[in-house]
Amino acid sequence: MRFRVRRAVPEDAAAINGVARITWAETYRGIIPDEIQRAVLPLWYAEDRLARAAANPAGAFFVAESEDGRVVGFAQAGRREQAGDAELWRFYVLPEHQRKGIGRQLLKACVESLQEGGDVARLFVQVEAENQIGRRAYEALGFAYVREYEDDLMGHVSRMCEMCLHLHGRPD
Repeated sequence: MRFRVRRAVPEDAAAINGVARITWAETYRGIIPDEIQRAVLPLWYAEDRLARAAANPAGAFFVAESEDGRVVGFAQAGRREQAGDAELWRFYVLPEHQRKGIGRQLLKACVESLQEGGDVARLFVQVEAENQIGRRAYEALGFAYVREYEDDLMGHVSRMCEMCLHLHGRPD
């Protein structure tokens, strides 16, 4: 199946929310308790919030869609306060579409968009330390381990892993 990556638009909010719900359930099963997921998802992936983020012309927010126009993944990144640093905030692809190059294309689109706004030397991402599949995926994309730390997610303490992708020009 072919797919295309394009800039997210406000009308994608419901589809992005749907991808988030499916991927969160799959990704964080046994890592983040269900009750915490049920509390976090409506806040972080509220359709009005996603629509506002997609409407921001300066944002690096992209979706991957299948030939039939169905959103199968998304990525959002933005700059950090430190000059030359950015962070990948959201990055999910439906399980049945993983390992097909979609994540790589979403990442490339985000990096290119960030670079249009000025030089970005490092892209960071935060991933649960127990999320071995996610960590391996980021490593395959070129991210390297930086540190681990604890983070409180609505009363649930998670062990987090910060990873960094050093950018030397634009990604392949």
